[in-house]
Amino acid sequence: MPLVRIAAAALAFCLTLAVVECVHAADSTAAPPKPPYRIVQRGSVMLPQSAADQAGNDVPITGLSGIAWLGNEQYAAIMDNSDRVVLFTLALASDGTPREPSDVRVLTLSEKHDYEDIAPCPEPLQQRIAARRVRQGLADPGRCLLVVEEDTPAIRAISLTDGSLLGVIPAPKAFATRRPNRGFESLDIEPDGHHIWTANEEALPADGPAATAAAGTVVRLARIAIPEPGQQDREAPRQLAYAVDPPHHFARVFFGDPLSGVAAVAGLGQGRLLVLERSGCPGLPPFENRMYVVNTKDATDITTSDGALAEHPEEHTQKTLLWQDQLGCNLEGLCLGPSLGGKRRALLAIADNNGIGTPNLVVGFTLEEETGGMPLSMVAGAAALAVASAGLVLYRLTR
Repeated sequence: MPLVRIAAAALAFCLTLAVVECVHAADSTAAPPKPPYRIVQRGSVMLPQSAADQAGNDVPITGLSGIAWLGNEQYAAIMDNSDRVVLFTLALASDGTPREPSDVRVLTLSEKHDYEDIAPCPEPLQQRIAARRVRQGLADPGRCLLVVEEDTPAIRAISLTDGSLLGVIPAPKAFATRRPNRGFESLDIEPDGHHIWTANEEALPADGPAATAAAGTVVRLARIAIPEPGQQDREAPRQLAYAVDPPHHFARVFFGDPLSGVAAVAGLGQGRLLVLERSGCPGLPPFENRMYVVNTKDATDITTSDGALAEHPEEHTQKTLLWQDQLGCNLEGLCLGPSLGGKRRALLAIADNNGIGTPNLVVGFTLEEETGGMPLSMVAGAAALAVASAGLVLYRLTR
């Protein structure tokens, strides 16, 4: 075959490739968006069945309902229906797999509540608490944590030094109407340290029905601003409607109703929120967990809604499934951990042993940012380069 025909064929091939790639890139814009993250499970470790508190008393560890990363290798977990926080050290392997925990101890709080989740106290709020205490003639409480409980219900600040309760964070009044044992279940802080995220586990009575075997429920995700020290005006809380999946399929073993609700949240920044759903059923398998990411920036604010959220699916926050499994344990708490290098972040979950003596588990995951495909502009640029190169080759061969 003459060189001219070979070069022409090569040019045609390059042009065809460029067109195919461009068409493929254009078609992909109509496809469902690729999840921005993926979640990989990295194993689990057990916490002990008991540990000593600040008075030296041996305290049973049970009903762990929330977990928080305090920096370095330090973590805190909250026990529900109690007055106890569990503090422990946990090292992670380079891939995020949790090692054996150490230095496990219990902090007894000054009040007992049905605590459900825990988070580090942001620096602006900690400064406000310290300033108020000094004005009252009291000592600076040092580092504090935030806990959420569903019996009052309330978000509270507690002293990490002695377990004293330091005050209540105002929460939207709508949550006071929660169904019994279906109120505040989750708590986390935005990475910017200026906003709190929380949610009710299942729908408020005015918003719609609780979950049934055949249907999910609609809850409120609430974003609460933390004023800067000396700032009086508070940014109004923002509330979003979030539709929880129905309970998982199960083989009934005993009497009771299934449940499905929001168990924990984790703020990712840039308007993204990670939501842990948990369903429990009176049969086998007993539990299922699902993790979704939601883009809160584009969600409808339903703060002023009169209710009936279940009847307005067009107002529900869009969510993207990242992980789903039936591990045989009841995952109730979730927190982001340290960076693992690159675009990977440790993610830790904690399992409630339901007070029946099953293991207290910490389950490790990694949250990994997904890299998207080549943008259309890059494909077009590559095609143009290929055409130019083929043209140069053709010119050289025909001279």
